[in-house]
Amino acid sequence: MMTSHTLNARRKQSGITLIEVSIGLIIAAIVAAAAFIAFQNNARRTEVQDNIKQITEVISESKQKVGSTSGYTGFDQDVAAQLAILKVDSTGAVLPNSYNGDVTIASTDPNEAVLTWEAVEGDQCADIVLAVSNGVTSIQGTIGGTAGTAVPVVNGQITLTDATTTICGSGDEPVNIAMTFGRR
Repeated sequence: MMTSHTLNARRKQSGITLIEVSIGLIIAAIVAAAAFIAFQNNARRTEVQDNIKQITEVISESKQKVGSTSGYTGFDQDVAAQLAILKVDSTGAVLPNSYNGDVTIASTDPNEAVLTWEAVEGDQCADIVLAVSNGVTSIQGTIGGTAGTAVPVVNGQITLTDATTTICGSGDEPVNIAMTFGRR
């Protein structure tokens, strides 16, 4: 037989309280925020790695297809596009990089060429500069139309201070990275 005391006890035990729901929502929000941050970091890392790979390929192919034979005399955008060193669209126009910035290449003398990778996001600049420094002789950043000092690369390495301060600036503005490389 059920008494009013038994019914009251059952009512108190059934369902979940507002506090329990709130705690569940807080935990779900924390998990969602952590997943979102991880996704953003992964997307950033992927974009940086893709750009490093593309820059390295352009420099390597330039050295192989042009620099090792006749040097860089006359080496420019058109020659790089004809040799499939730079990616082009169906009309032959050079495609922008993943930052929607121009990709240009030009010779400075028979023994050197300069690859410019424009509109690199400021917070990704140092990662790219440090990774590609092995294949270049100097790197220069241009921020807001003002060219910085060209930093020589010694033994394929550049310091973190040079990458973050001298080349990439504060990290807020897009950077045009000019990488000078030799024939070998």
